[in-house]
Amino acid sequence: MFKKENFSFLLSPWAVIAGMVAGVLIGIYFNGVIKYISPIGEIYISILKMSVIPIMVSAVVVSLAKLLRSEETQEYLNKIIGIAVMFFIGTAIVGLLVGGLSIHLTGDDPEMKKAIGRMMIQKDEVGSVGESAQFKSVIKEIDSRYYTAEKVEKQSLVSFVLNLIPQNIFTALTQGETLKIIFFSIILGVMLKFTSKKSSANLISSFDGIFEAFQALIKFAMYFLPFGLCALLADQFSQIGFSILTSLVTLIILIYISALTIIVISALIIWRYTGGSFFSQFVALKDAIMIALGTRSSFTALPSAITGLVDGLKLDKDRTHLTVSLGFTLFKYGKILIFCIGSVFAAHLYDYSLDFSSYLVIIIGSILAGMAASGAPSIVSRSMICMVLAPLGIPTEAIIVILFAIDPIVDPIITLVSTYPNYAITAMIASDRTGNAASKVEPGISDSAMLDSAKAEA
Repeated sequence: MFKKENFSFLLSPWAVIAGMVAGVLIGIYFNGVIKYISPIGEIYISILKMSVIPIMVSAVVVSLAKLLRSEETQEYLNKIIGIAVMFFIGTAIVGLLVGGLSIHLTGDDPEMKKAIGRMMIQKDEVGSVGESAQFKSVIKEIDSRYYTAEKVEKQSLVSFVLNLIPQNIFTALTQGETLKIIFFSIILGVMLKFTSKKSSANLISSFDGIFEAFQALIKFAMYFLPFGLCALLADQFSQIGFSILTSLVTLIILIYISALTIIVISALIIWRYTGGSFFSQFVALKDAIMIALGTRSSFTALPSAITGLVDGLKLDKDRTHLTVSLGFTLFKYGKILIFCIGSVFAAHLYDYSLDFSSYLVIIIGSILAGMAASGAPSIVSRSMICMVLAPLGIPTEAIIVILFAIDPIVDPIITLVSTYPNYAITAMIASDRTGNAASKVEPGISDSAMLDSAKAEA
């Protein structure tokens, strides 16, 4: 019989780190065993992903339904949007600065362009570039399709709006279309305000039960996290071609520096609003951090993130559920960062001179592309950089190949960047230090003691 106390060592950060290190070493030096252990990682991440949508939907529906009963709701939602926009702009500015720094450090490196040319020949999905030995000329001629800014903008805006509205919610659930699912959840949560109290209470209670059931499943799955991460990382590192990445080491290092900068700033904000020790937040969020790094998916870290913020950092439950669920779905800071850095790097690759208006286009385009890429796999989302570059008339093929090549290395930290600013926003919104105590928000249906107390006071 499974006893938690006998396997508690598997929940230790050291066990998780050991699993990650073992996965990296297996992927690099023992490729022969990958085919045997990779299914373990696939099964593990499938279980995590299976739990994400029920938790996300129930969290948004229940939290929004409860919050709409509060007179503070409008002010609260406006605050989320306002703070998120500031984080958007801040992330984009960091990306532009790092992109500019990459230009000065890499210079006009012919070896880098040769390596990119070889990558383009190897990547059939990007397009054939012929057998030319002049890799520099290959880079200059990779894309002759200069789309007009008007056409690209119209397509991207229409696509973004269509991705929000599900024509069939069951199809969206089946295909895992998170933008459509979250839109449906928001509408359902809002509409509960206009239903009878009995119907609303029954539905909220049902979603509360779903949330608690899948949270329990996630807690059980945490015991297998070291093994799941070992298998996943072994498979990922076995596919990396280090020989073609040597000329892009500088770019990779700069991406990590910029990502860590954003994470540290977010951590300082969390510390400011939650109090206690600066490092206590990392203890509370250790499971979410490890899952984000190991699985390269912010959605799979959602359940652990909610647990860490509510139980570990003592943030308001309802506000945390809604803020984190919306943030993980729509506020993709990591993708904004990579789009900004990649755009500046692509401009340098094609000797394109950027001015103030060009930087504004990159900032706005990266924010829109980051939101439009919500829910898309990392490899697929990288191609959305064309939404940023096409209005500037910069070819996109080369930078897409570069992002594809370095994706296995940078995607873990980019995923973490997509989560940590959302923790900071949640701390600003859901902490008692914001001046909005948790008691001002109507308690949950399942919190019977608090509900009885509120009735008695009334």
